Amino acid sequence: MDVALPEASAEGELLQAARQGMDTAFEQLLRLNQARVFSIALRLTGRREDAEELAQDVFVQLHAALAQIQTAAHLRHWLLRTVSHRAIDRLRQRSRQPRVVSLDASHDVADPEHSSDPLAQRKLRLLLLQLPTDARAVVLLRFQEDLDPTQIATVLGMPLNTVKSHLRRSLDWLRAQTAGAEDGY
Repeated sequence: MDVALPEASAEGELLQAARQGMDTAFEQLLRLNQARVFSIALRLTGRREDAEELAQDVFVQLHAALAQIQTAAHLRHWLLRTVSHRAIDRLRQRSRQPRVVSLDASHDVADPEHSSDPLAQRKLRLLLLQLPTDARAVVLLRFQEDLDPTQIATVLGMPLNTVKSHLRRSLDWLRAQTAGAEDGY
């Protein structure tokens, strides 16, 4: 069953009902936001099992933090910030272990868009997984969530110039890699 996104006021009403303890309202908020949260976690971590676990953790945290969330816009910001930070933490923990990027790893990364060139999409996903953690989060929030650099800086708690630097360097590196250059990030 495909649920249409409610208008902000309807989501605000669900939030208010969830804050008052209505479990069905919280379940509806979860359903409305689970695809976004899962997608961000999956694109950042590159692993379906990590994304599932992170999404579940984020919604458990959300349930505990409902009293502090006042509006639908605040809810969206809270979710973006929380899933981004938790995914970055997970990647930092993982980076302490030896890292291998395999061509077979791409099967874990879901691609909701239909592409005329699936090999190019696969290559781009693999390249994104090679970006440093913070840079990957910046690129993901910019191009998947369509946030501007100021919003990204707020969500990630980074200086604006750092966000802009990550974007510029990441895009330059991705262009070079897709053009066949061998330079590292």
